[in-house]
Amino acid sequence: MSDDTENETPSNATDRSAAGDGHLSAERFTNSPVDRRTFLRLSATTGAALALPGSAIADVSGDALTDEFTFVVNHTPEAYEAAAVIEFGEREAFDAFADEYEEEPDPELSWAPKAVTREEPTLAAHAHLTADEVEDVLDLSGDGIAAMDYAPGANPWWTIEAPYEEDVFPPVEAARDYISYEETVEALAHLEDTCSDRVRVHDIGESPGWTNAFTGEESDPRDVYVAEVTNDVRDETAFAEKEKVVFSLSIHGDERAGVEAGSRLLEDLARGEAGVFEPLLDDIAVVFLFTNPDGWVARNPQTEIPWVEAHDTNFQRGNASVFDGQPIDTNRQYPTIGWTNPSFRPAEPEGAPDEFTELVPDSLAIVEHFRGYENVAFLCDYHGMYTADHLVFNLETNASFEHEGTHDLDEVNIRIGEGMQDHWGGIDAIADDIETAGEEMYGAPFVPDGDSFDGLLDWGSIYDSLAYQITGSFLGWAGQPEADGGLGAITVAPEIVLSNHYMNAQKEWKPYWSRHYATAYRLSMREFAEMAARETTATVATGGQDTAYVTTDELTRSSADLPHTGIDSGRGRDDGRGRGPGQAQNQGRGTAVRRRHEVVQPGPAGQSHVGAETTDASHSLFVDLEGVQNATDGTVRVRDPAGTVVREIDIAAKADPADSEVRTHDFEGAFVRRPQAGQWTVEVDSDAEVHVLTTVLDVENDDEIPDPGEVLGYEQRPYTVNPMRFFADLDESVVDGDVDYMGTHHVSVGRLLRGNSGKRHYDKLVVSHDDGIDDSRYLSAIEAFVQAGGDLVLTDSGVNLLAELEIGDAADITAGDIADVLLPFANLENRDFEHPLLAGIRPRQQEIWKGSQLGYTTGVDQPATIVEQAAFERAGGSVAGTFTVGDLQDGESTALEFGVAAGTLSAGDSEISIVGSVLPPARQTELHPFGMADYAVSFMGHTLLCNALGFEQRRYADGELVRTYGEIR
Repeated sequence: MSDDTENETPSNATDRSAAGDGHLSAERFTNSPVDRRTFLRLSATTGAALALPGSAIADVSGDALTDEFTFVVNHTPEAYEAAAVIEFGEREAFDAFADEYEEEPDPELSWAPKAVTREEPTLAAHAHLTADEVEDVLDLSGDGIAAMDYAPGANPWWTIEAPYEEDVFPPVEAARDYISYEETVEALAHLEDTCSDRVRVHDIGESPGWTNAFTGEESDPRDVYVAEVTNDVRDETAFAEKEKVVFSLSIHGDERAGVEAGSRLLEDLARGEAGVFEPLLDDIAVVFLFTNPDGWVARNPQTEIPWVEAHDTNFQRGNASVFDGQPIDTNRQYPTIGWTNPSFRPAEPEGAPDEFTELVPDSLAIVEHFRGYENVAFLCDYHGMYTADHLVFNLETNASFEHEGTHDLDEVNIRIGEGMQDHWGGIDAIADDIETAGEEMYGAPFVPDGDSFDGLLDWGSIYDSLAYQITGSFLGWAGQPEADGGLGAITVAPEIVLSNHYMNAQKEWKPYWSRHYATAYRLSMREFAEMAARETTATVATGGQDTAYVTTDELTRSSADLPHTGIDSGRGRDDGRGRGPGQAQNQGRGTAVRRRHEVVQPGPAGQSHVGAETTDASHSLFVDLEGVQNATDGTVRVRDPAGTVVREIDIAAKADPADSEVRTHDFEGAFVRRPQAGQWTVEVDSDAEVHVLTTVLDVENDDEIPDPGEVLGYEQRPYTVNPMRFFADLDESVVDGDVDYMGTHHVSVGRLLRGNSGKRHYDKLVVSHDDGIDDSRYLSAIEAFVQAGGDLVLTDSGVNLLAELEIGDAADITAGDIADVLLPFANLENRDFEHPLLAGIRPRQQEIWKGSQLGYTTGVDQPATIVEQAAFERAGGSVAGTFTVGDLQDGESTALEFGVAAGTLSAGDSEISIVGSVLPPARQTELHPFGMADYAVSFMGHTLLCNALGFEQRRYADGELVRTYGEIR
């Protein structure tokens, strides 16, 4: 693997390499849990100002204190309240403590009581105590305390005798704090032991592990657990056959709602106390994945966070790994098909480079374990967000689904919204708590004001909801077909407001608010489980109409096309359905990687300029930023060698938590393909430390594509794809008509009509490309088809045919009215929801197809064909929506323009529909080691195509028609 890592530091950035080395004598580290070498290494590689190890803030001691509790009390800030379980040997001491510290629960649930007590089976108390208070308790109780131990978590008694007289995971209203990792490990063992017919727990692997300042372990990995719950869980044959619903809990460690809801549901299921879930467990298995133990235990004072100065007791987003100076996001490290960001470490167990087992062992273990499951119906990855116009967003993953899966995804969203509305009525029922929590957490009270399910739930693609797109996500991997290494599951990411925090804000337990997000996610989990147990299907009704779609080899993409696969035979003939031959054997050619990590510090020095040098051989430039989420003011700009700003982040706008329109994502960056040669500059003017990682991929010449073996260490996975597979898949759901493929030659020789009779062989024709546009026989055959009453659907570059067809309204449109353009995202704008093309499409839904699994990036590279709106309307066209062209294409700035993206034209009794971007061919120019998808339409894109064809989508549950979209025409 070529990895030319540069470490130059510009004058305005900070060089942290062994700063002050001569002053850190070996004696300073005597009896320290972190040795001098480790301290210097972490300081140099992370750019963080670490507090010297072993430096105690307090000096509390006593025979009753355990070593760990003594460490926690003495190595935390003065106001830090350590979670203590106290066992008393004398009644007098117990009573004295209770009189001084025990509190009645707050009826408003604003906080957990300072201390709680129990008298059976032993005298004990649980309290949150500062160091001064610990000393006071010791003085108050004298010799009457038998033991005082560190006991973080929700359950006060999990560390001592008879801890589970009541709940393993207490209700939110009675919880002492967030559920802790340590108590969960104990709880899972207890539930498996006492409910062995329903619960089976697997320890599937380890996290990378932080440095443990108490034990002195440089790496203290934590186990990744999976808990399976169903009736007769140990009947292997029955378990394999059951439909499975997987709940991934808090893959981002600072987004706690998943664990808080899922852990309590797990216990209720284990004990047979889960209400409506109970009758489902004969048919389904519910699987809980505790995804990110490192991000979870980061809150413990014993954990050292290398990039956090001095002391911190917050959860962390990712695991303990750092790659090229950047903390790793655990939700970017999965082997998704399509474009792979070279800054990520995709966890593919087959052939993973050795370094990956150190950086992402947790992701590798998860992929390997879940590939052992059959029949994964739903996989839901529970997240948290800042503010939004709805309480919960359900994010449609980047994976593409066939017709029935698309409808199951939409239907479960509707049922979740109905369930939330049945429970709360509307957002007003919990508005006061939301407003208070917003004020306390962000200093900005807000209440979601959306109108979908009265502000409770809305859903769409990732971009529809959060205004960004990703590659390498857990859900993107799990949702892709099993043949492509995934699970073939329907995958969803719920996001709930006020379940995330800024890194410089302490994450505090708020039971008055946490009860609502635990309820919301339990309602969500209920609907996913019920949907998995139901018999569902979705069909397409055409009114007996037959459809032809025109395929071509020009749309086929194969691994055999790639310069580094060493295939001499070419991709072969397309079979019309997007499948063909192709095996790949990586040969490795001239790809080089240059990475550079720098840390920009705030302060009087002001703006810092971080550079990245590109050459004529540079294929692409990536700029990844971490730490922007900690800043509240300033600007980040990426400039090309000519000084033009190609990416800008307004930090002040981004930091406003009350503004739900601004992207507040932790990782920001830029991607430029074929960057101009010269010095690119990243300007950072920020009031917080920002890590900047630049990655440049160089290739031999303009025609080369990056070799994944050189960049990541993975061999190229073979694939052959074609977007026309969409229609072949759709045909399986059509109940009253045929959907047939044909090539351009078949059209040219008259296959659309019945001989010379002038009658149509088909009712609909779809053309999604401009192959054959110079063939007059081909064009004449299409014109004859439309003149005979057939409807024509033109998508993608097929829209160019409008300029050549002399039929109906299309005759007035010229080549000058049409443009092939590039978009940042295929988002339909300026929509007319009364237009028949948009029947069944909601305002949230804008993104027609999702780019990453087709090889498209977060740059401006998504292809579309648009029609000038004035010309389209002059011709008599009816506009359903428009596209706005990206202002940066292949590294060059362009003037913004927009044009018709979807609409209809008349041609006598026929209709011509256009959709300017929905089924593009895969883009092979970027790194894509794990193959490609055929297509990646969103639910919106799927519905848009069905509407353009004049089909009606019908959805059934348990044999009953529950919903229809569109109408037959």
